[in-house]
Amino acid sequence: MAIIELVTSHAYLKDGEIGPFTGNVILQLTGNSLFTITSERLARLKTCKDDYETKQIASIDGTKADVLMKNEAKATLVTELNEMAIELCVMAKGDREKLATTGFNLVKETEKGKEPPKPSNFKVEYGINEGSLIFSVKSHADARVYVFLFTPIATAPSDLSAWAQVSSTSSKKEITGFKHGVDYLCRCAYMGPKGKLVYSDAITVLAR
Repeated sequence: MAIIELVTSHAYLKDGEIGPFTGNVILQLTGNSLFTITSERLARLKTCKDDYETKQIASIDGTKADVLMKNEAKATLVTELNEMAIELCVMAKGDREKLATTGFNLVKETEKGKEPPKPSNFKVEYGINEGSLIFSVKSHADARVYVFLFTPIATAPSDLSAWAQVSSTSSKKEITGFKHGVDYLCRCAYMGPKGKLVYSDAITVLAR
């Protein structure tokens, strides 16, 4: 797994900061030969940025509905930035010099923290739609990324790295695509600052 050397949570950015921050990220990654980022991926990030900035301006003297739409657009943009930061960490394999060219903030050495413990309060619940499961775990200050893993029981590999995985900077994640009537083994893991995964116990879930 990736060594997390970038800040991967951007909810701290203020309304007037997140647009320029995203614009600089797009600028730094456009044509950056150190990373394989498709033009479609950057275009999606720019679309989220433009949508947020339009709604942010409308909310200044707007209605409560305008403010709500601005907040929703900001949350979408934050998620895009978080996911992009994780993708870049995976590509860079711990190379801080490469990551310094991305426009994202590097994790300070004093902020790296320690390895997290075994995850607790791991749950898997049914989503609203068929084939959807909601994974959640207790958040932990030393977990840089939450990794949710799953595999059909009938073909479960003994090697956890071969299980399907979804990474998130949130401790709760809805995942779709589960097949009706299939039993799944599910786990989660905390990823610490050095990229080491600390796994939970497994939960068995029958998809519906």
